Amino acid sequence: MKNKVIFWVTLIGILIGAISYWRIPYDEMNLSEINLWLFVGAGTLIGSLFSTLLFNLKPWKVGLLITLGVILAVIIRIIYDVTFFDSTSHNLAPFEVIFSGLQSLPTALIGAYLAKGVQNFKK
Repeated sequence: MKNKVIFWVTLIGILIGAISYWRIPYDEMNLSEINLWLFVGAGTLIGSLFSTLLFNLKPWKVGLLITLGVILAVIIRIIYDVTFFDSTSHNLAPFEVIFSGLQSLPTALIGAYLAKGVQNFKK
């Protein structure tokens, strides 16, 4: 049961990352663009909030799993672009992965701990 929960929480993170990073063509992508920050931030906050409430995992674990999902979505996007389009398009791929992790981790943790606070308040 625990492995299924970890899978579903990570899948939520992958969906958040895929929706936020894959909808923009790479040649038009600006990682410091405010719309991307808002979408990733809101998505990870809401995703981690509901994941903590639904699956009853520790907040730090939910935050890390959601962030892992976002990072996996970015890595899949990099592999897809390099394989099928231009092999030189992601010269700074490690920085893209680090940037997406730093972009999503704080709001994922905030959402998870906010849900934990709601759970404690309900008791």
